[in-house]
Amino acid sequence: MAIKIYALGDSITYGFPYGPDCSWVRILAQKTGLEIINGGVNGDTTTLMLQRLSLAFNYNPSHLLLLGGTNDAYWAQSLLTVTQNIREICYRCLEHKVYPLLGTPIPVDEPQVEAILAEYRAFIQETAKKEAIPLIPFHRAFLTEDNRFKAELTVDGCHPNLNGYEAMAELAIKELPIPGYPDPKV
Repeated sequence: MAIKIYALGDSITYGFPYGPDCSWVRILAQKTGLEIINGGVNGDTTTLMLQRLSLAFNYNPSHLLLLGGTNDAYWAQSLLTVTQNIREICYRCLEHKVYPLLGTPIPVDEPQVEAILAEYRAFIQETAKKEAIPLIPFHRAFLTEDNRFKAELTVDGCHPNLNGYEAMAELAIKELPIPGYPDPKV
């Protein structure tokens, strides 16, 4: 099976403020040789991602990597809304024979928003484990060993800087849970 990943996400997937050429998606594609389509849209919520999911299927991906929730947290969307959106995205992927991959949203330096994101992350991690959906824990790239936020990897306490996008790509390379990658004999 040829691997083609559609990365569905918000500005953190898009590569804000630099653009898609500096995104973790582009860096990951360059370093692995995988075909990865950047489906990041600035300002997107999981509700909007669900609404535009059919556009992702037009690319005939083998996998869809979902990384969302940051804008939902800033808008204080309920955990129920976000969980329903994530579940529905995964369900529709499976209906289209597209393997879902989940990414955890990265931390932010605003305590109130971070508290909401922590709830979303816990759900995403629990769902990945329970449903056997592969997970890339992107948030770990922005935490020290004692779980302090690495603000120096961001431009504004939310969006990664160039080093932050590089850290996300490096973490994804180590954690990329796709059968056959990186060892094609699997």
